[in-house]
Amino acid sequence: GDLYYQDYFTALAEKYDNFAYIPALSDKKAGDDWNGETGFVHEAAERFFDGSFAGHQAYLCGPPPMIEASIRALMKGRLFENDIYCEKFLSKADGTGDKRSPLFKRI
Repeated sequence: GDLYYQDYFTALAEKYDNFAYIPALSDKKAGDDWNGETGFVHEAAERFFDGSFAGHQAYLCGPPPMIEASIRALMKGRLFENDIYCEKFLSKADGTGDKRSPLFKRI
């Protein structure tokens, strides 16, 4: 299938030196014509940044399990709450509970 806003993000990467667009397919099918990153997005980010995220900022959006896995990877790579911005895609079934990651310490 098509990647969401691929042309837009490719143009941003061409325009801005400090922006990289690295799409990853989490479920590559046999016969897919794809030579890019595969696996989950946090795994692709760990490879791209060689596991070290210090000095960067992260902007995340997606379903809660993806956000939590990404936060774990970012924190493991020395990026912490003040530099991680996220929006979880919640459904009615997710309820109205705390939208803040339990991985972030409460002060």
